Order: sequence, then structure tokens, then C-alpha cells
Amino acid sequence: MRGLKVIAVVALILLTSCMAGDFRVFGIANLQQKNYDAAISNFKTAVNMDPSDGNNHFWLGRAYYLKGDYKNAVVHLKKATELQPNDVYNHYWLAQVYMKTGKWQEAVSSLKKAIQIKPTNSDYFKGLSYCYNELHQYDNAITAAKRAIELKPDNVSAYNNLGYAYAKNKQYDEAFKAFKKAIELNPQNAVPYGNFGFFLVEKGNYAEAAEQYKKAVSLQPNNLAYLSRLASAYYMQGKYDDALDTINKTVAISTFTGIGTRIQIVAGFPVVTEVFESRPAKKAGIQKEDRIIKIDGKSTKGLALEKVIQKLRGQEGAEVVLTIKREGVKKPFEKTLTREKIIPKETAPNFGYRSLIQRHRGSREEALKDAELAYSLNSSDDWARLALGASYLDRGRYEESIELLSQVKDSTWARLLEATAHAKQGNVKKAVDIYSSIPEEKLSPKDVPLWSDRNTLLQALKPFVASKKENAKTLQAQGRYKEALDELGDALKAADDTDSKEICRAMSEIIRRDPRLSELPEEARKYVLRGEVLTEEGNFEEAAKEYRKAVQAAPYIAKLHLNTAMVYGELKKYPMAIRYMKTFLQLAPEAPNARAAQDQIYKWELMVEKGK
Repeated sequence: MRGLKVIAVVALILLTSCMAGDFRVFGIANLQQKNYDAAISNFKTAVNMDPSDGNNHFWLGRAYYLKGDYKNAVVHLKKATELQPNDVYNHYWLAQVYMKTGKWQEAVSSLKKAIQIKPTNSDYFKGLSYCYNELHQYDNAITAAKRAIELKPDNVSAYNNLGYAYAKNKQYDEAFKAFKKAIELNPQNAVPYGNFGFFLVEKGNYAEAAEQYKKAVSLQPNNLAYLSRLASAYYMQGKYDDALDTINKTVAISTFTGIGTRIQIVAGFPVVTEVFESRPAKKAGIQKEDRIIKIDGKSTKGLALEKVIQKLRGQEGAEVVLTIKREGVKKPFEKTLTREKIIPKETAPNFGYRSLIQRHRGSREEALKDAELAYSLNSSDDWARLALGASYLDRGRYEESIELLSQVKDSTWARLLEATAHAKQGNVKKAVDIYSSIPEEKLSPKDVPLWSDRNTLLQALKPFVASKKENAKTLQAQGRYKEALDELGDALKAADDTDSKEICRAMSEIIRRDPRLSELPEEARKYVLRGEVLTEEGNFEEAAKEYRKAVQAAPYIAKLHLNTAMVYGELKKYPMAIRYMKTFLQLAPEAPNARAAQDQIYKWELMVEKGK
């Protein structure tokens, strides 16, 4: 009798497992047809019937992943890895979910487990390199990407990841070679063009960046990121008409006529996921989670999302009738809505940027309109604040301009405009303090609009520079050389290139009259020593910061400019190196190493010409 019971139990288990397998087959079929809710239901049944089968959890996790429900996807894919720890796909797809949710370290762990099981799969290393890039572990990303390429020499994404990691490590030559290889392998892939353009901008090569972005846009004409960056590349070259044409395309794509909702397909029907404030849907009482079962009397069942959106949009002022099924309401009901022009909140940066373009084109009224629109869409957006602050500055509304611009953090442009507002207001000391705090490498004549605003600021500071130079002359005539140097140092902080040369000559003359002043003052000594230690450690980036502080403390000491120039040379920031070396020669034209310094400038100028 006991034997019969055991046989019966085994038979039941086998039957249950077999039936679970049937539901899994049904689920896979639904998954292939993108019927995600039906697939999830099938796989849930399979899991309930046989929870010890890792395959059931794997497929349920994948279905949740494809639907975008990453929380439940993680649960079941983790369970699949516990039940089947040697199944490589369990670890790989768990990594995919972690990547979707930004859990990069967890994704790395899962990919490493997949690699342990199957160390010859290029895509696992490709994914690993991507995760390391997101974790800012660029050396690890380079290693992983190289391994992916060894396993699969035509792995385009691996080359793209490799280029990104190299560029983040400031190894631009290697980065650009990797991007070019990715493009060579697949010239129809827009991503390498986009990344190539991004880092060319970082290098200040705006013309070539524009060419790369143009290729990316040709492949993905509606990609707002590529269009915006192309507009930016044109803008920084001073090609304002091209920039305006391009940014207008982003505005056209992101602005539409409709009812003011976001839609998602759920179980074969469009469902409202968001209702915009003060728009037709909101006014008509449409709610989140409402299911739209008919549009203008025609069923929406089975329609693709693109088709639904097309039916909801149309001519401004035209009516559309929606039949709604709402949870908790017994019968479907109809709502008639009048389509309106919709400008989403997310478009605020586009209008802010267009305002700045219009400003430099000389269209100040259009610039103000766009700035006000951007600010009305999103008052916390930095581009909106920057644009409106710039427009207020142009109209003499300095307090309002300062209030807006001071809220834009980590922006060289905002600091320039803010300093200009203070200067125009008469608060010159504040303007000079802000301007002198901007790292010089952030300012380049290659960035035409930024350089233009820099020159506008320096023009506003001309009276300050002139007064400091005059004070220095008076003090020098009285034999008060140290005080004269201090006045000239203040003037140098706000001087343009012409005034800088004159000021350096005056400093040099004072030092010749009193050589004791060439000794390093205590306030600069600390920064020099710190810079020397950091240079010895090979940390040139931090060393440059310390030497710049030393220059700020004692701008009349020629050697400080020489040291700063050499550090920038090590960083391959050649325009900055040249600028500091020229200042060194202006301060110490008779120095024993003046010839070597000038020769070094020639070498750096060649590197600039070669685009290094």
C-alpha cells in the first residue's frame, strides 16, 4: 500500500511538472507576440505548479523585464540563479535588469558569474565594460572592452565602450581610434558618432564634432540629444543661423498637438500613465490608469502605441472622442476633448538654449520671449534660468539677473554673466572676485559666444583696471614698490590680453628696481610646495590647481607662471600652457631659460595645430 502511495505522489509530481511545462510553452508563445500580461499569467501558473523549476522563474523574470516591471523581474531571476546557479542565462538576464535600474555593481557581480560559466562570450565582457564605465572605473572598463574585442573583433559596442573609457581617462588619441573603428565596422550605428562628437567638443574641436553629430542625426533624425548637441556645436563655433535651424527641429519634434497625456499599452489597450496639468485631458477629467477602449468610436484593442498616439494627435482645435473604461466604474463612458498645442515641461532647455542663440544673433526680443517661455515651463531648469538671467542683464535688470544666474551652479557661462551684472551695477570687487575664480582653462576663444561674453565683462571692468594701473604708477613714483605690485596684481585679474602685456611689463620694471621683491612671499610658498609634491606624485591636475593659487597670491613672480605652464604641458592642455609660458616671458624676458621657454611654446603650438 505504501508503495502505491509513493507511486501516486511521483505520478502527481510528474503530471504537475508536465502541466507547468505546458504553461511555460504558452507563456513563451505569448512573449514572442509581445502579449506580456498573458505571458506573465502563464509563467505565474507554471511557477505556482512547480516552484522548484528554475526555468519557470527565469521565464517569468524575463517577461517582467520585457514589460518594464524590473522589481518583480529581479525577484524571479534571482530565484532562477539560486535554483540553477550554473545556467549562464540566469546570471546574464539578472545583470540586464540591474543595468536597467542603475545597479551597476550588482550587474558587475552577475556578469562576472556569467563569465565564470562561459568565459568565451564577448557580449558578457562588453556588458561588463559598460557597467565599469557607469561606475567610473575606466581602467577596468578598458580591460573588459579589450577582452570583448579579442573574443569578437567586430564587436561594435565593445569598441564604443572602449572609446568612452579612454576618453574619460583623457586618452583621446586611443579613444578616437576606437570610435573610428566602431564606425568602420558599422557606419549605420549612430552611437559611436554621438560619443565621438561629445568628446571632440570636450577637446574644443567644435567643427569636427558638428560633422560627427550630423552623421548621428542623419541616422536618427528625431533623436533630441543628437540634435541638441549638434546645435551646441554650431553655436560654440559662432554659427548662430545653423544652430537656430537645428534647435528649431528639436522644438518641432518635442512640441505637438494633442490632448496632454502619456500612454502605455497594457493588456492590448492604451492606458493613461500621466495627465498634463491645464491640458484638454485634465480639463475633461481624464485620470491616470484610465483605459481608452475606443477613439472616435473605433476600438483600440491591439493597436500599436505609435498608432494610438497618431489617432490622439491631430489638428489644433479639432475634437476627439474617447471611450473610457475606469476601474470602479461599471460602464464605459465617453469624453469629448479639443486638441491643443502641447509644450511639455521637458522642452524648457530647448527654449532656453534657443533664447541664448537668439541673443547672440542680436534678436534680443525673441531671446526674451523664449527665455520667459522656458522659465514658465520649468523655473528650476538651469538653461531657463541662464537664458532669462542673460535677457535681464541685457535690459539692465541687474538684481533679477543676479538672482537667477547665482542659482545656476557649476556653469562658467553663468559666472561670466553674473560677474557682468555686478560690474554693470557698480559692484566691481564682487565682479572681479567671481571672474578670477573661474579656472582659466574653462575660457577659450574657440567657444565664440562664451568668449564674446568674456570680452563684454572685461570691457565693463576697464575703468577698474585703469584705476589700478594709475594707482600703481603713483605708488611706484613714491618708491612703494610692493604696494604698486599689489595694485598691478589686482588689475591683472580683470585685464584683457592687451592690458595684461602692459601690466606684466610694469611688474617686470618694478622687480628690476627692487630685486628683493622677486622672492617668493609666504602666502604663495604654501601652494608652491603643495604643487611640487603633487607634481612628483604625477598628480598634475591637482598640482595645476595649487600653482594657480600661487599665481593668484603673487602674480608678479615669473617662476610661478613657468611652473604652471609646465604642469599644463604635462596635462596636454597646450593652450593654457602657452598662455602661462608667454606670461612668464613677459615678466622675465631676460631670464637665462627664456630661449628654452620660447622654444617650448613653438612645440606646444605644433601640438595644438595637430589637434593633440
